[in-house]
Amino acid sequence: MQFAWIGFLKAGRDADQEVLHEVNDFLQQPYIRIPSAGALRDEAGRRAGMMMIFDAKDRSAAEALVAESPFLKAGLYEQHHLFEYLDEIG
Repeated sequence: MQFAWIGFLKAGRDADQEVLHEVNDFLQQPYIRIPSAGALRDEAGRRAGMMMIFDAKDRSAAEALVAESPFLKAGLYEQHHLFEYLDEIG
C-alpha cells in the first residue's frame, strides 16, 4: 500500500541543523520504501511543511513510521495527516 503523509509547520518554526540531519537518517531507513519526500514552500519560498509518499504493508506500519519523524518528535508540526495514497498516473 502507498501512503501520503503531510505535515504543516507551526508559524515561525523550522527545523534546526540537528533535526535536518536526523531527517536524512530517517528518510534513508532501509525498511520502508520512500519514493518521494520534500518540503512544501509558501508563496514567499519559506518552508511551510513536508510531504512524503511511501510504501507500507498496512496502516499500522505507516503510523509507526510517521511516529519516528524527527519533525514530529521535535514538535514542529501544527498539524499532520496520513492518507492512503492511490497513484492514478504513472
